[in-house]
Amino acid sequence: MITHSIDDAAWASPWRARRVGEKVALSLALVLTALLTPAWPGSLAVAVISVALILGPARIRASLLLAVTLLPLGFLVVGALPVAIHFGTDGWGLGPLRVTQEGLAAAAGLLAHGIAGTLAIMVLATTTPMVDLLTWLRTLRIPDPILEIAALTYRLLFVLLSTTMAVLAAQRMRLGAEASVTRRWAAMAATTGSIMLRTWDRTTRLQRGLEGRGYEDSLRTLAPARPRSWAFIAMTGACVAAVWLLSWGLT
Repeated sequence: MITHSIDDAAWASPWRARRVGEKVALSLALVLTALLTPAWPGSLAVAVISVALILGPARIRASLLLAVTLLPLGFLVVGALPVAIHFGTDGWGLGPLRVTQEGLAAAAGLLAHGIAGTLAIMVLATTTPMVDLLTWLRTLRIPDPILEIAALTYRLLFVLLSTTMAVLAAQRMRLGAEASVTRRWAAMAATTGSIMLRTWDRTTRLQRGLEGRGYEDSLRTLAPARPRSWAFIAMTGACVAAVWLLSWGLT
C-alpha cells in the first residue's frame, strides 16, 4: 500500500515535471551534506530543509511522508542501540548493560545522520516515478540488461502487492469480524499459498505478453522534454551552502 502511495504521489507531484538529474543532484547533495557535516547543526538543518521541500514545493502529504519514514526510522533506532548500550562496569545501567554519556552522544549523532540522509533520499523518492529514474539512468549508458532487471523487479513487486491486497480483501469478506484465532491462522496459511500461485500465474502472463510484443533486449519509453531550471539549480546550491555555513558558524 505504501509503495502504491509513493508512486502515486510521485506522479502527482509538481516536481515530476522537473529534470530527473536536477532532483538527483539535490537529493545526493543533501545526503552528502548530512553525512559530512556535524550532527548538530548540519544533520538537523538537512532534515528541516528536506521536510520543507517535500511538504512545500513538492506538495507531498505529511501523512505519507510519516508513513514512508517510519520503517527506516525503526532500522536506524535498532542500529543505534548497540552504540549506546555496552557491557561493562562504567557508566550507569542495570547489571552488565551500561550506558555512558559518550555512547549516548555517538548514538544520537548516528541517528541524526541517518534520519537526515533518509529524508534527503525521500526528496527524490516522493517526486520521481521509477519509470523516469530508469529512463534517466539509460542516458548515463547503464547497460540495458541491468535496467530491464530493475524495471521487471519493480513491476513484479506491484503484481505481488496487488495480488496480496485482492486475496486479503476476499478473505476479510469471508471471515468477517467474528472468526476465531485458529480459523484466522488457517486462513493465513491458505492465503499465503494462494498469493504465491496467483502471483506466479500473473507473472507468467506478463512474460507471455512481452514475448507477444516481440520483446528481445529492452522496452524503451519516451522521455518528455523537460527544460533546464537554473532557478532550481541555484536553490540546490543555496540550500547546501546554507547548511555548510551554519555548521561552520556554530562549531
